[in-house]
Amino acid sequence: MNDGNSAAIADLCVPGSRFATGIAGQMQSMRVAFPDNHLTIDELLAEDALVAARVTIRGTNSGPLVGLPAFGRLEKPVPATGRAVVTTGIYVFRIAEGRIASLAFELDQVGLLQQLGWTLTPPDLG
Repeated sequence: MNDGNSAAIADLCVPGSRFATGIAGQMQSMRVAFPDNHLTIDELLAEDALVAARVTIRGTNSGPLVGLPAFGRLEKPVPATGRAVVTTGIYVFRIAEGRIASLAFELDQVGLLQQLGWTLTPPDLG
C-alpha cells in the first residue's frame, strides 16, 4: 500500500474477488490526491478467517480529490489544498484459501475533510 504497488496487493487476493478487482482503482485515487500517502498498522487482530487492522493514514493533499465513499463520487475533482492530514481507520479482511477474499473498512472521512478545510453544516431542523 505504501509503495502504491496495486499489482502486489492483487496477488494477495482471491482472483476475481470484488476486492481484487477494485483495489487498483481505489489505490490510484488515493495516490492522485495524496501522493505521499503512508499507512501504519497500529493494531492487528485475527480470529478464524477474519483479520482486523486498526490503522493511521498520513499524507499531503497535493493532487485533486476525486471522490470519497461517504459522499459518493464527486462530480468535479476538488483542487488540492496542500494540507497535511492524519486520519484513522479500521479494515476487516476475510481470508479464504490463504488470500484476501473481501474487505470491509471504515475511515474517519469527516475528520479528513475537516482537515482539508471543508465545513459540514447540519440540516435546518426548524
